[in-house]
Amino acid sequence: MYYMLIGFIIVVIAVIGAGYILKRKHYQRINELEEKKIKLRERPVIDELSKVKKLKLTGQTEALFESWRSSWDEIETRLFPDLEEVLLEAEMNTDRYKFRSATYAENDIEQMLVVIEKQMDQILGGLKELLISEEKNAKESRATKEKFAELRREVLTRGFKLGDTLPYVEAKLTDLSESLNNYDLLTDQGDHLEAREIVIVVQKEMQVIDAQMERIPSLLHETDTILPEEMNKLRAGYEEMVRKGYYLAQMELDKEIARMKNQIDKMKRNVINLDLDEAEQGIEELHNEIELFYDTLEHEAEARHFVKENHSPTSDKLQRQNLVSDALAEQITEVKQTYHVAEDDLAIYLKTSAKLSEAKENFEQLTTLIASGEIAYSAAQDTLKEIDASLITISAEQDNFAEELRSLRKDELEARDDAERMRRAIVTLDRKMERERLPGLPEEYLSLREHMGESIDTLEKRLEEKPLNMKAVSQDWRIAEEDLIHLTEKAEEMMENVRLVEHVIQYANRYRLRNKELADELVQAENHFYNDYQYKKALEIAVTALEKVETGAFKKVEKAYSSQVSVDDIE
Repeated sequence: MYYMLIGFIIVVIAVIGAGYILKRKHYQRINELEEKKIKLRERPVIDELSKVKKLKLTGQTEALFESWRSSWDEIETRLFPDLEEVLLEAEMNTDRYKFRSATYAENDIEQMLVVIEKQMDQILGGLKELLISEEKNAKESRATKEKFAELRREVLTRGFKLGDTLPYVEAKLTDLSESLNNYDLLTDQGDHLEAREIVIVVQKEMQVIDAQMERIPSLLHETDTILPEEMNKLRAGYEEMVRKGYYLAQMELDKEIARMKNQIDKMKRNVINLDLDEAEQGIEELHNEIELFYDTLEHEAEARHFVKENHSPTSDKLQRQNLVSDALAEQITEVKQTYHVAEDDLAIYLKTSAKLSEAKENFEQLTTLIASGEIAYSAAQDTLKEIDASLITISAEQDNFAEELRSLRKDELEARDDAERMRRAIVTLDRKMERERLPGLPEEYLSLREHMGESIDTLEKRLEEKPLNMKAVSQDWRIAEEDLIHLTEKAEEMMENVRLVEHVIQYANRYRLRNKELADELVQAENHFYNDYQYKKALEIAVTALEKVETGAFKKVEKAYSSQVSVDDIE
């Protein structure tokens, strides 16, 4: 019972202590909120409103002032009283240990303070801006009016440099003068904010006018003097070149100069209307166009030099190539008496001859036009270059064709020599096989041997034809060459198989008496070797039989045969 009482007392003390701590924290927060409220109340809104109220206000300025005063009245009559009530509610809830309700009230107070502070910031900021505007307007008004007067003086003293743009500039200055008068009127009436907007606009407009007055003289100088002079120089250069014999009708300079004059008139109107950027761009483009015409004239002068230097050399090339073509035609006539010339090859020659005729005709036309002065040198230069390039191609094609004609006789002699060489090769191959003392020749080889002879006969018969068709000869020649290679490979393979069969059977004989199966298979191999001359098959049977008795024996035999040593010496 005693311990229960002690425990109860401790719990009570703990609860009271916790309540005290929480209560203290809430009072601390409420005090902080109260201090913030006091600071807000101490802000000089009324003083600032009084300062502005002393000014003479009208229009937009007066409307803004009334909105600020209404906003302050709302703070004074509604927001602050509401704030006081919530503060009192928070204190009461804290005193009654209603800490959750106190927390809600404190949060509401914070939000209300934020709203009040934001509203007061807007009022004070607006009032400050208004007072500054009034001061700034006074200072900037003087500076603006001084700048305006300076512009007026500059127009009076330098107006002659503005040319036809002077009325437009003066009209703009008149508009600015009216704006400044309107500014004074609004200032006198107390509409400082609207007056401020006018000052800003006038300053920007004067900056524009000032910049325009700097640019206008140079732009007018371009349209009135520089560009016309450039076009006159261009025309003079053009006429001088025409007198020297240049054909320049393709430039249509009269038409182009008339167009450029219209462009100048348009640019001058742009300057007068103060569309200076567009005028500046147009002037730059026209300078570029004039420069392009000068480039064209310069190119014509360079082309004339090229034509004078290359006309005669091109004529010489044409004459030489015609001589080559005539000689090639005679060569073709002679060759056709002995050899068959394919239609495709003749078509190539005819096509090349047509190109040469076309180049000759173009050159003659060009020469006539140059002599009559009816062609631009740049066009003549292009034509000469095209003719020269065509002659290079024609020369290469005719050289190739001539080489092909010359190679016909060479190929014929080589084919005849090769036919004889192949016959000797067959005889040599036959003698070599006789020295091998083969049991006989298989049917397959004899068939190849016979086909080889027929291939050479066909080649030799083809070589006796008149006219000689060298394409057909080349085809028969290639077939004979391939047949000889095939026959030689077959003979070498057959002789190699014969030697290997003999070595394998000789080595296998050591097992013959002890192995009936080996002996029977060796007899079968020998039958193929001596009776039907199937040496490859005989080798396969003998090797298979030996490998059954001694694995790897054939490699030893093959190695001994290659090294020309005894099998027993092979490890």
